[in-house]
Amino acid sequence: MKIVQVTPYYPPHTGGIERYVHNLSRALADRGHDVTVLTANIPKGSPVETENGVVIERRPCLGRPFNDPFVPSFFRLGESLAGADVLHAHNAYSCAAVSAGVARRRCGIPTVLTHHGQHMFGHPLKDLFVTLYRGTIEYGLVHRMDRVVTLSPSDADYVSAFGVGKERISVIPNAICPEDFLPYIGQDTTGFVEAHRLEGKKRVLFVGQISTRKGVDVLLRAVDQIVHGQGRDDLVFLFIGDGDYRERARELARGYRIEGHVRFPGKVGLRDLVAAYRSSDMYVLPSLSEGMPTVILEAMFFGLPVITTDLPCLRDNFGDHAVLVPARDERALAGTITGLLDDAARCRRLSERGRELVRSNYTWDNVVLAYERLYEQMTN
Repeated sequence: MKIVQVTPYYPPHTGGIERYVHNLSRALADRGHDVTVLTANIPKGSPVETENGVVIERRPCLGRPFNDPFVPSFFRLGESLAGADVLHAHNAYSCAAVSAGVARRRCGIPTVLTHHGQHMFGHPLKDLFVTLYRGTIEYGLVHRMDRVVTLSPSDADYVSAFGVGKERISVIPNAICPEDFLPYIGQDTTGFVEAHRLEGKKRVLFVGQISTRKGVDVLLRAVDQIVHGQGRDDLVFLFIGDGDYRERARELARGYRIEGHVRFPGKVGLRDLVAAYRSSDMYVLPSLSEGMPTVILEAMFFGLPVITTDLPCLRDNFGDHAVLVPARDERALAGTITGLLDDAARCRRLSERGRELVRSNYTWDNVVLAYERLYEQMTN
């Protein structure tokens, strides 16, 4: 089967959706499918390349309003779709997805959209734009699709509320590729611990885009509560990732006088990412909006107890395997972090249950089969 995927970003650009599309594409190619990915050329690289059996076409981008690449050639996909059986778009809040809706109308090719969750920025003006977008463009987009995939039942209900029939909505979860980590599982983490001055501390890990949407500002305020409110001096918080909020986050840390308790290594390679998971005591993701984050699956795979936000999609997938806290509530987050770290038995239970959940249910060798069945239904 020939499958064309269109997505705003793709590795080496970092992010959950990028890794999702990369892992899905690779899993499909491994099963003998002809897979092409159309994406923005960010960061700039070869216009066309083949990796792991997947053809990647990187298109010029004119700008990135709301961090979404505007790629004019996405709206002229006729030649790229020649002979394709399925067009698969990602992220309803993207130029890429809108272009897929246009291509569906012009070319008649069976088209599926993976929704990847509802989107909020944590900024009043941007969130107003998202609200307007939902009532106009997103409404029309989901109605143009032959099928819509969501990552959780609550997001399926969200799409259904647009009037999309439930027979056109499929729930297919996110997944990880454990084999990617195998070369680094047994590595000595001493060098990583020393490089980031983590010795003698309990370590709380955040991995993701350094942004208000991911709740980085909330987590920093929680650190302030822990250090100055609770008087704790035995914790260090590791913020792995990059983003346009990173410098502001550093300023907040200085303003709260918690510089000695936070680290901002930036974007790291897979070796250091594995070292971070293996040398940490807990993973925290206080996002304002999510689909089904790859980073939570990875943290659970490595046996970390997880604290995250009480959002419907996260409650659906992790409600019995993580500790959920209200969004934007740094006091609740601070109390939950220290309370859980001080409860070794509960940490152990969460670690065991999370690890078993991911290894049994959320690996791409299982999840890719659900996409194959979906494509077959669309083309028969």
